[in-house]
Amino acid sequence: MPKKNKIAFGKLDLLRNDILNNQNKIRIGFVGGGPNSFIGYTHRLAARFDNRFDFKAGVFSQDINKSKKFGQSLGLDVSRCYDNFKKMALIESQRVDGIEALGIMTPSGDHLKIAKPFIERGIHIVCDKPLTATISDAEKLKHLVYKNKTIFALTHNYSAYPMLREAKNIVSSGKIGKINLVNVEYPQGYTVAIKKKDERNILKWRLDKKICGPSMILSEIGTHAYHLLRYVTELEVKEVAAEVNSLSKELSVDDNAFLLLRLNNDARGSIWVSSAATGGENGLKIRVYGNKGAVEWLQDDPNNLKFTELNKPIKILTRASEGISNFSLSSSRVAAGHPEGFFEAFANIYTEFAEMIHKHNKNKNLKNIKPPYPTIEDGVKGIRFIFAAKKSSELNSKWLKI
Repeated sequence: MPKKNKIAFGKLDLLRNDILNNQNKIRIGFVGGGPNSFIGYTHRLAARFDNRFDFKAGVFSQDINKSKKFGQSLGLDVSRCYDNFKKMALIESQRVDGIEALGIMTPSGDHLKIAKPFIERGIHIVCDKPLTATISDAEKLKHLVYKNKTIFALTHNYSAYPMLREAKNIVSSGKIGKINLVNVEYPQGYTVAIKKKDERNILKWRLDKKICGPSMILSEIGTHAYHLLRYVTELEVKEVAAEVNSLSKELSVDDNAFLLLRLNNDARGSIWVSSAATGGENGLKIRVYGNKGAVEWLQDDPNNLKFTELNKPIKILTRASEGISNFSLSSSRVAAGHPEGFFEAFANIYTEFAEMIHKHNKNKNLKNIKPPYPTIEDGVKGIRFIFAAKKSSELNSKWLKI
C-alpha cells in the first residue's frame, strides 16, 4: 500500500477502534426531520457514521400516529415516539436510559423553545443552522448553554470537509502571509422558476420572518458563507455594506445578496449568495488571498484544494495525500483517490460533538478546548451578521458595524 494511504488509514484506525467499542455510545433523540425531510435524513445518517450514537427517541410530527409510524420505520420503540417536544424532554429526562443528546432539525424560529427544556435537563444539543430567527433568541440560547454547561454544536457542515480544513491549516500556519482579500460565493437557482401563485406552497415557513428571520437568502445560505469566511481565515467582519433583495417580481422574499466586508486585519472581503442564479445547483466557493500566497476551494470539487505561493505555479493538493496536515487527515474516512463529501463532512461534526460530550462526562476542564465544529458563539455571530446586512441594505447599502 502506498505510504500516503498508510497515513490516512493510520488516522482512521483511531476511529475504527472506538467504533468497535459500543459501550461509549451516546443516547440521542431528534426533533424534526420527518418522512420527506432531506436534512432529517442527513442528521440521522451523520449520527450513525462513526457509531458514536444510539438513536432512541424523537418527535417527527405533531400527529402522534404519524410520529409513531415514522419512528417505528426507523427502528424506534413506539413508546419513545412523541408528538410534543416538551413531553419528550420531561419523559426522557426521567428515564434511566433517557437521551443524553438531542438533534434539532426544525425551522430556526423554533430552535430556542425546543432546545430550552432539554438544556435545562442536562441534555446536549446539536442544531441545524441558522441558530435562531432573532438576535434576542440567539442571546437567550447562548445564555442557557453557558449557564448549564451544555455541549452545543451547530451544523455548518461545510467547515468539516477535509480539504477545507486543509485550507484553514495553510492559512493559520502563515503560508499565504497576511490576508488581503477574501471572496465567498454560493450561487443557487432553486427559486428562479417559482410563480407567485406557487410561492406559499413551495417556500412555506420561509415566508414567515418570525420563523425564518429577516432575510430568506441570508438565513438559508448566507450564514454558511459567512461562517466559512470566519472559519478559514480566523478573521472577524467589522463592517458590512449590503444589497439584499429579490430579483424576481414573483417572490416576496430575498433571493439575492451582495455583501462588501471590512475585516479586523484591514483586509477586504465580499460574499455573494443567491437562489436567483439560473442553473445554479451549489457552487459554494471560498478564495483567500494573502501577500505570500492564496488558497481556493470549491465544494463541487471538494477533494481538491488549490494552493498558490507567490511567483510559483498553482499546486493542487488532494485529500488524504502525502504532506496533508493531521487536522485534514483526521477528517477523512476514505483512502486517497476515492470521492468523499457532504454526508462525511456532516458526520465529522457529529463525531466531534460526541468527543466533547465524552470529555465533559469525564469532568475534564473544557475552558481551554476550542471545538473544531461550529459552536453557539458562531451561531450568535451569524444571526448578528444577518441583521446587520439586512439593515445595511435597507439604508441604501450604508456601511454598518457588526
